[in-house]
Amino acid sequence: MASKVLVAILLLAAATPASLAAIDVVQLLAGKPQYATFLRLLKETKVADDVSRLKSASVLVVTEKTVKPLLAVPAAKQRTILLHHVLIKYFDPIQLGEMKTNVAKLQTMLSNTDEDMGTIDYSKDKDGQMYLRSPGADSVAKLVKVVAARPFTISIMEISAPLLCPKLLGPGAAGAAAGRPKGKGKGKIKTMSAEEGATAAAPTA
Repeated sequence: MASKVLVAILLLAAATPASLAAIDVVQLLAGKPQYATFLRLLKETKVADDVSRLKSASVLVVTEKTVKPLLAVPAAKQRTILLHHVLIKYFDPIQLGEMKTNVAKLQTMLSNTDEDMGTIDYSKDKDGQMYLRSPGADSVAKLVKVVAARPFTISIMEISAPLLCPKLLGPGAAGAAAGRPKGKGKGKIKTMSAEEGATAAAPTA
């Protein structure tokens, strides 16, 4: 399974213009209509510009079929929620799968301003399926596939539903993310110990 993922990542990287010095999410998603609305929001909120200034990043995107809950987010909160979909390190399914623990807190672009809300909970099931959840959310999103990648610089990965953090949305805003309901099926995210969190958050080589 891992070898197939690696081949897919290398093929995606080969198809990406090597001349790009900065992280250009707009160009990486250009010509992929299934992510058109998410890309439009990245541009409108200027998050795409912010990503271009990072040394490495992982952007979590959703398709036209699952983007509706994100469109329901109040305009004043959309930028914050989109920043919550950008990890400030390069990750791909292989790197995530090789972590020492099956749970981790992954830092997003909000981590500099909000330590608690600036992370996403990651979990890997026994069957290898990977899940992501916003702090305090009652639902999780599956990691579906790698959309585009320039290894160790930028990866764009599709998830099954937007990550809508209740505390970031604020009182009276939309409810929990429209992912798989908590407690149904496999992949329920476990609680990390302090030791596991420190190990998972350690820089990768």
